[in-house]
Amino acid sequence: MACLKDQLIVNLLKEEQVPQNKITVVGVGAVGMACAISILMKDLADEFALIFMEDKLKGEMMDLQHGSLFLRTPKIVSAKTIIFGH
Repeated sequence: MACLKDQLIVNLLKEEQVPQNKITVVGVGAVGMACAISILMKDLADEFALIFMEDKLKGEMMDLQHGSLFLRTPKIVSAKTIIFGH
């Protein structure tokens, strides 16, 4: 029998899942963004990362995050350098 505390407290946040299919696109120019949109539209990854060296990176990532509300890719991230081991 569950105690009263377990019955009253409900976990609202899901545990973060380890991505099974992570895709990274290096460069956010016209070709990089075309690839990014194609990958997201085809639901090929459960985590998507953009890598680029300029300030344009954050804006492009935010555009993809806003558009991803209508897609099934749960996580879109960006970085200025490649981080190995994640």
